[in-house]
Amino acid sequence: MLALSRFTLQIDFATGVRSRVVQSLDLAFLFVPVSTAAFANIAKERTNYAGGLCNLARNIGGSWGIAAATMLLARRSQFHQHVLVLAPHALRSSAPGSPQPPPPSQKVRGGSAPVAGIQAHGLLCGSMLRESSMLAFSDAFWLMVVLFRAVTPLMFFMKRKPVSKGV
Repeated sequence: MLALSRFTLQIDFATGVRSRVVQSLDLAFLFVPVSTAAFANIAKERTNYAGGLCNLARNIGGSWGIAAATMLLARRSQFHQHVLVLAPHALRSSAPGSPQPPPPSQKVRGGSAPVAGIQAHGLLCGSMLRESSMLAFSDAFWLMVVLFRAVTPLMFFMKRKPVSKGV
């Protein structure tokens, strides 16, 4: 997650594949200990009930997590769009002697100049949307890193199953 939080729009395909492979391999080391801890103190005749409850909790937790991540992405994307839209205006007003846009009364005349202006505006808008989305994903991955590090010490408070003697 920490590597994913540092991505930019200029990453290459190999970097993306490598990070996904590492993330996928790590999932194998997550589910086995979680399942072992969930069934550690359950009697054999109740494992079916416990399995159903574990699957229910995992599905509900996953749904809540996806909903929270989607909300975070939407809000952070809007925040970054706002910041990126305001940045040129802040720079323009703070730098004396910087080029100012022509007043709206001066219109460009001619063949495709108005169309080119609209296309240029569309390209800038698309670039800004891509950048704000990437920044929102970086924020979401960074939050997941922080949450994971905050929850990790809780594993030391888990009860251990008493070792039974004999067969």
